[in-house]
Amino acid sequence: MLPQGLAETLVDSGLLLADQAEAALVMAQQESIPFVTLLIRRGMTDSGRLAATIADCFGYPLLDIDAIDINACPADALDRGYLQKHRVLPLQLPATDAASTALLVVFADPASLQVLDDIRMQTGRDVNAVVADGPRLWQLLDHVLTETTSGNSPSDAVLREIHADDHRQNGITALLDTANNAPANSPDSRTDDAPLVRFVDNVLHDAICRQASDIHIEPFETSVRIRCRVDGSLREIIRPPANLAPRIISRIKVMADMDISERRLPQDGRLRMTIKNGNHHSTTRHGTRIVDFRVSSMPTLWGEKVVLRLLDSSASCKNMDDLGYDPGQQALYRAALQKSQGLILVTGPTGSGKTVSLYAGLDLINTQERNISTAEDPVEIQLDGINQVAVNKRSGLDFATALKAFMRQDPDIIMVGEIRDQETADIAVKAAQTGHLVLSTLHTNSAAGSIVRLLNMGVPAYNLCGSLSLVIAQRLVRRLCPACKAPAAASQEQLRAAGMTAAQSVDARLFTPVGCKHCHQGFSGRVCVAEVLPMSTEINQLILDGASASDIADAARAMGHLSLRESALTRVARGELSLADADRLTL
Repeated sequence: MLPQGLAETLVDSGLLLADQAEAALVMAQQESIPFVTLLIRRGMTDSGRLAATIADCFGYPLLDIDAIDINACPADALDRGYLQKHRVLPLQLPATDAASTALLVVFADPASLQVLDDIRMQTGRDVNAVVADGPRLWQLLDHVLTETTSGNSPSDAVLREIHADDHRQNGITALLDTANNAPANSPDSRTDDAPLVRFVDNVLHDAICRQASDIHIEPFETSVRIRCRVDGSLREIIRPPANLAPRIISRIKVMADMDISERRLPQDGRLRMTIKNGNHHSTTRHGTRIVDFRVSSMPTLWGEKVVLRLLDSSASCKNMDDLGYDPGQQALYRAALQKSQGLILVTGPTGSGKTVSLYAGLDLINTQERNISTAEDPVEIQLDGINQVAVNKRSGLDFATALKAFMRQDPDIIMVGEIRDQETADIAVKAAQTGHLVLSTLHTNSAAGSIVRLLNMGVPAYNLCGSLSLVIAQRLVRRLCPACKAPAAASQEQLRAAGMTAAQSVDARLFTPVGCKHCHQGFSGRVCVAEVLPMSTEINQLILDGASASDIADAARAMGHLSLRESALTRVARGELSLADADRLTL
């Protein structure tokens, strides 16, 4: 539940006056602290009733602080800094319990719910959550942290082992020098049972399990922040101490065949991990899942920052019906794919699912009678029956070079990962005019904008009209969690102002994110929102006349094709998306 929704609930329950709630929301934003934490710190309401209301709203049990046995606080669960930061208390369930290895995590502020997955990762245990009275919980937590010693979490265990190794090699400096100067295939850099190696492997494996798209490893003065991008949003996973930063970065660079001695310039690399039965291994075997990582390093104030993009090479190709297009849009895409020639473009920002949409199309037309070749940077999805080429600029193989080679390979269908320059655009357009079906992507905001982009690249208007068949613009928008989304009130005037039609505004069922034990933040996965623009005589004439992107978009809407905004509002009206997310991605 968002702070605004919780504030309204507290007002309805008589725990806050309306002006108090409004003031508290403003203060929480100004002080950059969670709404409930501010209420507890300032004593603005009865903490016991507040805890009961939170338990009721979020569906978690309410725990009596007096029932907590301080001896049930496992010293090896998490480090003190983590508990102090997130204000949660882990408890060991009784040994007689069937799930005696599980942890019971006590929280007072719903903002703490986002760390449940992190605790599962760090401890390797199942986690259940309960709510408790805030001030009393924090008092007990401070007592526990005072009485217990730090350094018992899995991260601290890694650090202890590393320090033990350091001691055996006469200090941290000696060990770091050994790591930094070791060749990529040396035992020091590849030992599978080394603590730091296990830590890095666990971070990568956890990101794969979370279905993350990116991993960010960011050094700061006192810690290393490790975050994953899941469903389009970055989430902090763990914060190792700052003295581990060079070691973590060096390990990643060794795995990605990057120069570990070069820390002043950006570098790029790639690494591969294989997963089998939930575990990672160093070699590919039957039944394993291969995940490639594209690695980028950048020097920053406190050391090198590394970002890894996950590329699941063995991810299954989506069925056309699973893309999320509405029936009319899907029919237009299918029709364009059945043509013997023409150019099909899928456009949108990075991470909008363009490659997935292209491969769903390729899978539909992948038959024994067709010769299909793709040029990609890198190959993200493997599909049997097509010839996939990974472009490599360093070796001189770019998109344009690959396209020229494809034209000498008797192609029926060509897929180009991205049209980035005029040369690639010219070759793709000419191929689409000479009996080949060509699919590719562009980084533009709209379908009409893609047409203007190609014209600005230098593609003649008459060639574009003779080759372009279909343009799809799309976004991936967070889906509201079906388990906890709550109805949201909106007037007809507000809905009409947002862009809904009269019919949509009457039948609209708006919802807002809440957050529960299934999703923690109110969202579960993402859905594709798209606009599909087929070429027509009218659109071609506008291109020849030099019309603007807005003129082309207006003509498409007049022909009955939904814009991105209209497609998003349709899903908002059905209760799949929040209006705020639709506004954020389509306005």
